[in-house]
Amino acid sequence: MLRPMRLLRHSSRVPGSPSLAAVPRPFLVLIFAAFCLTLCPRAAAQQTPDLSQATLEELMNIKVVSASKHLQSAETAPSLVTVVTAYQIQKHGYRTVADILRSVGGFYITYDRLYSSVGMRGFGLPDDSNVRILVLLDGHRLNDPVRNGAYIGTDFLLDIDLIDRVEVIRGPSSSLYGTNAFLGVVNIISKHGAQLNGVELSSEAGSFDSYKARISYGKQFSAFEVLLSGSYYTSRGENLFFPQFNNPLDNFGVAEHADDDGFRSLFGEFAIHKLVMRAGYVYREKGDPTASHLTVFNDSRNRSFNLNRTLDLQYQNTFGADWDLMLRTYHDSSRFDTFYMWRQSPTAETNLSYDNARGAWWGGEMKLIHTFFGNHRITGGLEWRDNLREDQVNYDIAPNVVCNNDRRSSWLAALYGQDEFSLTPKLLLNLGLRYDYYSTVGGSTNPRLALIYHPQEGTALKFLYGSAFRAPTAYELHYRSWTLKGNPALHPETIRSTEVVFERAVTRQLRLSASAYTNSLHNLIGEELDPVDGFFIFRNRQNVLSRGVQIEANARWVNGLEATASYNLQRTTDTATHRSLINSPLHLLKLGASVPVVRNQLFASLDSWYMSRRRTLSGSSVGGFPVVNFTLFSRNFGKHADVSASLYNLFDKNYADPGAEEHTQDWLQQDGRNFRVKLTFRF
Repeated sequence: MLRPMRLLRHSSRVPGSPSLAAVPRPFLVLIFAAFCLTLCPRAAAQQTPDLSQATLEELMNIKVVSASKHLQSAETAPSLVTVVTAYQIQKHGYRTVADILRSVGGFYITYDRLYSSVGMRGFGLPDDSNVRILVLLDGHRLNDPVRNGAYIGTDFLLDIDLIDRVEVIRGPSSSLYGTNAFLGVVNIISKHGAQLNGVELSSEAGSFDSYKARISYGKQFSAFEVLLSGSYYTSRGENLFFPQFNNPLDNFGVAEHADDDGFRSLFGEFAIHKLVMRAGYVYREKGDPTASHLTVFNDSRNRSFNLNRTLDLQYQNTFGADWDLMLRTYHDSSRFDTFYMWRQSPTAETNLSYDNARGAWWGGEMKLIHTFFGNHRITGGLEWRDNLREDQVNYDIAPNVVCNNDRRSSWLAALYGQDEFSLTPKLLLNLGLRYDYYSTVGGSTNPRLALIYHPQEGTALKFLYGSAFRAPTAYELHYRSWTLKGNPALHPETIRSTEVVFERAVTRQLRLSASAYTNSLHNLIGEELDPVDGFFIFRNRQNVLSRGVQIEANARWVNGLEATASYNLQRTTDTATHRSLINSPLHLLKLGASVPVVRNQLFASLDSWYMSRRRTLSGSSVGGFPVVNFTLFSRNFGKHADVSASLYNLFDKNYADPGAEEHTQDWLQQDGRNFRVKLTFRF
């Protein structure tokens, strides 16, 4: 068993402080390997497209792989697709995957000062831990088996500088991906060694004593390709004021030095011919300034630790002109540790509670694609996953009283197929079906139907229907604490979705899209009070109807000027009460622009978004707010460096996100104006 007191002693310092003893041995090995590889003879690297010079038409024709599990243009994908490139990430100063998704039309982020959660098309419960969206890294599932959550903040597995592009697929996708592909799929595509073509050193500093460093090496050799990278981050965090704790005992509501954050991560990719191996590691430590779960306010010992590892081996090859084969196997592990300081009364002694979840899983996938008669592209696949470990522990340390010590395992198997059939040169039919069987809750079958019409070049009209499911997690089925218990009788959540999408390239510089959708969600899992024993229990207790429209415009000119605008009108209601859902904005408006100050060298970029009022758990609301970010970015500064400076929340807007069940606060304060400067040097 993990020794929690050892972790607690480690947390007494600011996470990420520069102590060599705290750096894991693999981190030192990676740095040494990168140094040795710089001594190797230089080899000709494969040239990758410079998207900074691409036209809007070329950007819109970037091939995406996530919508159908094979390369296709966004126009022919059976979904409304958004692609965010590495160059856009640089120019706009995005720091995390959460920042990237916040810029995407229809998406919004809720931050509870511990983790970032995705809201999409009006549905975003404050504490859902991203269980209803599937997050992939190069097609590899990152949602863990215990709580099924996905990390998108500083706890994400891949350094943001190593992202080549992010593919965002809206709508249910269980017909290809199974559970968690409920509202959408986010696939993060990593860079390859050839794109670095040498050594990169990056350092940055920002508000709240935040510092980050990265060393990366990538190269394409004649027989193989390699990428190695390590990152380190530390932040003191902001001092935050919560009026709900405004009394002398709780430091008059000010949480001091309780919002600290830090991580260290490693990533490596090795490719030999058709075989690619990827390995990743991230360890993150975060203080909880909100005193969630009725813990002691302004106590820096309230904190969470996350550890995630992945090892993925993929083989992909083409046989003849019509056969494509992909084989994948992987092994992942995750660990979640939380310490809570609490007292039974204001004058009582504090007690330390410990909560732990450990997961370990391995699995594999076989996918085969074949084209028949020139107009049928058939995709078929098998997938299996063995959840070796789904352990959950909860106990008080002093005195030692065990509340939960649950050790389990589970497995699943799935079979899927898809047919893309060109009925005419202008009409494409996409049919998909997948069957999943879970050892815990049984089977689920989910179809997808898409009819895509191209009346003329650059125009697409899509009629989409799909269903998806989310299997109950080990946490929801079997967790137990002093106030909450799981429910082994839970059923999967389901969604049925219909959507119409219109996409039009008006000119070579301007592209428009519009969509209208209806989502019907059933058997949503949530907490409610069990009158028998007074515990909160997970139950299938809610049905939801979500309807909305999205309009988006993207423009790009040859001189590098870019602009984007999106608007979402969305209404998401509980079908029993007809009330708007918690944390569901009716209006969501986003504007962005990037202006070349010095052509191809210096850019000024603005990002802004506005969310209308959102209902909180108490029945009140959090006011609508606009937020603006500004970034100056210089590429090839001195031919070998990139420099950027960003101001976030430029006008120092005072805004908040709704709190969750575990919070005393009805709303949680967000960061005021803050900055970051960054230097990346290549050689």
